[in-house]
Amino acid sequence: MLRRSARALLPPGVHAADRVADLPREEWDALTGPGDIFLTCRWLEVVESTAGVPMAYLWTERAGRPVAALATALATTSVPWALGRPDVVLPKSAEEELPRAAELLAGLGGDPSERLMPSLVTGGRHVGGTRLLHAPEATPEDLAALVQAAEVLGKEAGARSVCFLYLDEQDTALGQVLGARGYRTCVTGWFSALEVPDGGFPAYLAALPSRKRRVSVAAERRRIAESGVSVGLEELDSADFPRFAELESQLLAKYAIDITPQQLLPLLHQTRECFGGDALAAVARAEGEVVGFATVLRHRDHWTARQTGYDYAYQRRTGLPLYFELLYYVLVEEAAATGISTVNYGLGSTATKRSRGCTATEQRCHLLTL
Repeated sequence: MLRRSARALLPPGVHAADRVADLPREEWDALTGPGDIFLTCRWLEVVESTAGVPMAYLWTERAGRPVAALATALATTSVPWALGRPDVVLPKSAEEELPRAAELLAGLGGDPSERLMPSLVTGGRHVGGTRLLHAPEATPEDLAALVQAAEVLGKEAGARSVCFLYLDEQDTALGQVLGARGYRTCVTGWFSALEVPDGGFPAYLAALPSRKRRVSVAAERRRIAESGVSVGLEELDSADFPRFAELESQLLAKYAIDITPQQLLPLLHQTRECFGGDALAAVARAEGEVVGFATVLRHRDHWTARQTGYDYAYQRRTGLPLYFELLYYVLVEEAAATGISTVNYGLGSTATKRSRGCTATEQRCHLLTL
């Protein structure tokens, strides 16, 4: 992706690489916060090996150390990760009547795929919290230089757009830089996270927003306990990845995302290889067979929920609330004892996540057509 002609056009002081192996790894990771697991080098390695598209990494330095950094991926209409593509995300946001999405879509003046794709997806190829990493001493000029460099790479690669698909509303510094460069914006969702109380599950239950919700959550836990289903948090060393992939594929199909178990397996294996003991799975088993799972990845004192899936035939027969047990109740029980302060849940089902104690921040697409 990083042809010599593109490197020559980069703004002064911008460094570039097209492999994680060529990054100043320790210094890059030092720019990440606890919620930035998908911008750490070990996750970028996972993406690089499974995304099937060219990647490029940009950074600026001061006194020989990176002060700002940006990850990019060249998305095409053939990639299976639909929620990382602006031609899919914008129509979906407009259909959901998210603020300014319909206006941005109409302003394209044509078919989104023809107008936007290929697209240089910047700020990381993940759903929620796509951003430009920067240290406190980074200046607006550092941020602008990296955005300009991404636009250069996009043009040289034949991209028709550059976008940050999910910039958090709290990232005002980058938002101002993008606005000054002519990026158009709309809302693409809300990112949910749960602050874990020190008292574990009893404190979590007491803090839920209503007495009715507290009663229903306690009832859900009793149903799980009485069902004979075993539930626990496990390391991935002996995980049944083929079964995980099968169940996740079923879940994705519910949202019209066509990814086969065979396509999901490499990501599971790469995650285990790159994260080791920082990758865990909450697993539910009935009569020895996995009927639900949810993986979580640790970065500093945050857990981030990553992949999940369920046996829907089993769910229909039993009606057990496995989703809430695996993704909320078990994690809350284990988090306080493990030194985890926050569990990040990402986009979608915002009302449901709020009902289980999460708070949410607005995510915004910033888009420039080339």
